[in-house]
This record gives sequence, C-alpha cells and structure tokens, in this order.
Amino acid sequence: MSHSEQEVHDKKAIAAIIARHQVCRIALNDSPSPYVVPVNYGYEYLEDRWVLYFHGARTGKKMRLLRKNAALSVEIDGDHQLLRAEQACDYSYAYSSIIASGKAVILPTREEMQHGLDVIMRQAVPGKSFTYDEKMMKAVCVVRVECDMLTCRQRPGRFSA
Repeated sequence: MSHSEQEVHDKKAIAAIIARHQVCRIALNDSPSPYVVPVNYGYEYLEDRWVLYFHGARTGKKMRLLRKNAALSVEIDGDHQLLRAEQACDYSYAYSSIIASGKAVILPTREEMQHGLDVIMRQAVPGKSFTYDEKMMKAVCVVRVECDMLTCRQRPGRFSA
C-alpha cells in the first residue's frame, strides 16, 4: 500500500532522519539471493546528491561482493512505535525509513579513506575528532555510495515531537 502523505521531500527533514539513526542495511548482489548486512554509516549531501559511507575488513564477503558488482541498495529505518487501536485491523506502526540505491566505490587513497571514516565517526560521535592508526588503515576498506535514488517515508507516532 502506498501512502503519498508519508513521503518526505524536504532535504533538511530527510537529513534529520538519516542523522538520528546509526545503522543501515546494505543489500549486495550474490547468488542465489541478495546478501543483506547491517553496517554503521555516515552521510553527506553534496551537489544535490546523498552520499553514504561505510567500512569493513579488506577481506571478507562484503568487499568480495562489492568488487564483483558495485550496485547496491540501502535501507535505514527507525522511530518505531506500535499504534494501538480497538480493532486488530486498525493497529498500525509509526516509523521513518530511507530506501536508496547506487554504486559503491572502494576508496583508493588514504586521504579519501580518512574523509570517509571522519564522516562515519561524525554520525556516531558528533563534534569529536579522531586519528587513525596506520595498521588499521591497511586492514580496512572505506566505501562511498553516491545514491542514484533515495526515497524517504515517515509516519509519526502519537507522541512524536
């Protein structure tokens, strides 16, 4: 069921939703079915485009699949609240959600990787600066996703501000 009244188009409102959540799920192409994995992330809005960053071990299924096929989908959700009613069919759920897709790029330079890690850490711990150990930088991949498509929906709860 599609509810156009739940669509969010305002960039500041979308950014607020993305900013308050800490985990997204990425869907990668695998056979015989997609591979979905939760990751911490960070985001930027650059030149009228949403950009997401996440990281992972240099070796492992996530990076192996991305190297084979860079296309992916992203899902972020939160603000969950059961909306109770008298009748079963009148129950509902409050939520906010983001669905996006794009191409992943494993960042090749230390400077790009550090920028991506800074964006991820800003999401987790706003206002704090970090340094990154060289040993860790050699063991990790940082991935940038320029979203070709991003949609946002929200159904506020009864007690939402």
